Amino acid sequence: MKHLLTLLAIIAVSIPNSFATFNDTRDHDYREDIDQMVTLGVVQGYPGNVFNPDRAVTRAEILKIIMLAADITINTGSQSCFPDVPSNTWYTDYVCTAKSMNIIKGYEDGNFRPNAPVLFSEGIKIGLEGFGITVRAEKNSEIWYEKYMDFVHDNTIFSRYSIYPEKGMTRAMMTHLAASIINQGTQQWSNTRDNRSLGCNMPQPPSAPTSVMLNGSQRNIITDIGSNYNQSKPTKLIIAFHGRTNPNTLVRTYYKIDKASDGNTIIVYPSGLPEEGPTRNWMDPGDKTTALRDYALFDKIVEEFSESYCIDKDEIYVVGHSLGGWFTNNLACARGNVIRGIGSVGGSMTIGSANCSGPVNAMIMHNPEDNLASFAGGEAARDTLLKQNQCDVNTFKPLPNDPEEGNCIEYTSCLNGSSVVRCPYTDSIENGRYYPHTWPDFGGREIRNFFNTLP
Repeated sequence: MKHLLTLLAIIAVSIPNSFATFNDTRDHDYREDIDQMVTLGVVQGYPGNVFNPDRAVTRAEILKIIMLAADITINTGSQSCFPDVPSNTWYTDYVCTAKSMNIIKGYEDGNFRPNAPVLFSEGIKIGLEGFGITVRAEKNSEIWYEKYMDFVHDNTIFSRYSIYPEKGMTRAMMTHLAASIINQGTQQWSNTRDNRSLGCNMPQPPSAPTSVMLNGSQRNIITDIGSNYNQSKPTKLIIAFHGRTNPNTLVRTYYKIDKASDGNTIIVYPSGLPEEGPTRNWMDPGDKTTALRDYALFDKIVEEFSESYCIDKDEIYVVGHSLGGWFTNNLACARGNVIRGIGSVGGSMTIGSANCSGPVNAMIMHNPEDNLASFAGGEAARDTLLKQNQCDVNTFKPLPNDPEEGNCIEYTSCLNGSSVVRCPYTDSIENGRYYPHTWPDFGGREIRNFFNTLP
């Protein structure tokens, strides 16, 4: 990075906070990183004023971008340096320069595969080594990319909780990686993850929010601020979704997730539509499970609370029962890049694991005698969550300190140490009557214990 100080000076004077180059990046999490890389001439957009931030990047493309961002001198006129990298392509000089610097080595068959999508694990390795960053292993691991995942997690570039190492790196991810390294400048990497939300630097609101505005409509919520909440200490955020017939005012009383709290937790109970009932929902008719209406409500709650309160961005959780359990399970897949863990009771899952955006710890409870929500649907939810977390289905054990009626087992061999717990509970009595669809008496306590003991 020979011209790093020059690059930083350009950044300081040329990228105002409101700058937005492309039509499809104005609301993107990495908008500022994209704008920064455009200003530096590292990346460009496409006709129609679009950037295609979520398009996969090829192995050749990421080399060019990282080497331009790192200001590496490119050897020109290179001859073929891999069997599948001829001497007359636009990427030959980038690939061969990178090979000469030991940034890349190619595959065991001798090829480089320049037009193949770059995996996330490959992308962070290329990026870090392209900038000359030495990455040391923090622990013994047979997984080659583990030390790179640890580095980007510990230095708050990406979160290991939200990324599949084998999934493709996108254009937006690539610009975020490059911008994060450039903006670090000459400072030492701290290896201390900063998980604080923007609200940690703001005065605490005078009263707990009772609504959020979404697409021009007011959506009512109930907010419980923990008795030990401190605006300077990052806290858990739990969003609890009710079922079809019980409103948020009622589930707030029987979920009892606040009872197991250490007092430093914010719990939000949204209200489905129509609020007046008699039945409420988290979707509109015809919604696809990949785009349910109230995924946006979840996003809005996370956004507003993160901006107003001191939220631990690594500790965002979701809880739900019945229809709320179904929504929670689907949300875990659709927002796996945001949610750390879920607790669901009596809910199925209809989204496919191929649509999941990251691993999510899950405790799912379902009574085998449930006559309102199919137990088979709950079993299918378990199977989808096991796939989502890349668990070995044959590696499980009884959950320690599990209540006798919980019958919980924990699948322990999952991606990034994530965990899936399945509880076919036998608690079937509610207010003196047989009701196997009930929220079990131990439900709130066990879900909170599960959240509190995640590694």
